[in-house]
Amino acid sequence: MPRDSNPDRPRRASTRAVHGTARRAAGAMSSPIVHSATFTASSHAAMLHELELGAAGDFYQRLGHPTIRAAEQRLAELEGAEGALLFASGMAAISSVLFGHLRAGEHVVALSQCYGGTIEALQWGVERLGWRCTFVDAREPDGWEAALRPDTRILHVESPTNPTLCIVDIRRAAELAHRRGALLTVDNTFASPLGQHPLELGADLAIYSATKSIGGHSDLLAGVVLGAAGKLEPLWRARHVFGGTSDPTTAWLIERSLKTLPMRVAASNANALALAERLARHPDVVRVHYPGLPGHPGHDVARRQMALGFGPVVSMELRDQEQAQAVVDGLELFGIGPSLGGVESLASLPGFTSHRMLTAVERRAAGIGDGMIRLAVGIEDVDDLWADLERSLLRSRVAAG
Repeated sequence: MPRDSNPDRPRRASTRAVHGTARRAAGAMSSPIVHSATFTASSHAAMLHELELGAAGDFYQRLGHPTIRAAEQRLAELEGAEGALLFASGMAAISSVLFGHLRAGEHVVALSQCYGGTIEALQWGVERLGWRCTFVDAREPDGWEAALRPDTRILHVESPTNPTLCIVDIRRAAELAHRRGALLTVDNTFASPLGQHPLELGADLAIYSATKSIGGHSDLLAGVVLGAAGKLEPLWRARHVFGGTSDPTTAWLIERSLKTLPMRVAASNANALALAERLARHPDVVRVHYPGLPGHPGHDVARRQMALGFGPVVSMELRDQEQAQAVVDGLELFGIGPSLGGVESLASLPGFTSHRMLTAVERRAAGIGDGMIRLAVGIEDVDDLWADLERSLLRSRVAAG
């Protein structure tokens, strides 16, 4: 019997993104948007039963909601996770991971190359909640173990990192964290749920800004965390306490967007690789950061653990801030904006956007120079994108004399 004719074969990711894992029932092809924050029950006992179900119950939107739950189930199916929780933003998601798994006096180890908002949240917790935090260099994993302590509860990483695109060997990081009694949490936003599978590589929780590739159209704000039910329970309590839940319309938009996620990720990643290769040969570009380039220090690990390419973000270093700003201001097709993962391409100076809350010293230590441009590559024709970049680079050279 041909392999693909086996009805019991698990559905592949592209199919799960469109259909989920359940057999199709007659009726609506998308989950209904339930515009109700409060739900009534047939009896007092039935109401209490819904309350006890938590995120799976229909009691009050801050605890659980059917449209939000449908999106969570689809995300969990796509990731191959036991469960998922949807949040109002990526920062609500990552903050809930910290709130849920850290107590006062406990320790977390994180990369100094993490997203600036994550670093800000950690510093906020150190100042106000009594957490202890040590930052380690993503480029020097051999030194991470020395940073872990007996009270370390979380090792938090990104791969690729924002915006320097360092690559973390997730399996190795998981082995280290678990050997020392800590959780490994992975911000997998740049890679997307289809581009990398942290849970399969040993991570305890996979975290996303769903605003980015998952949403994919720059029209929603959300975050999601996926993992085993027992590790998600403290996050659900944090979501319940602090109110960082999503809303039904956003959940519906996410479920809609998942259906085109495979095509969008593949197209953006292919464009990013082509642009990185061309930029690496351009005389005005000092350095290109992209794990798809053979000379990138994390290239071999990225080839091993990333799927559908090497991500939609390319960072390049120019001579100085003045030239970088001139190039960004001269772009016509690329929008000037701070996000990524959308169908439209964007450009920004990360030292003044995603990592503006860091000091100049902290940015330099993380490898973020004032002349760095981050390109969030969309799905446009790659030759049109290259023409825009090449034209702006030439204009900046002429202007500089």
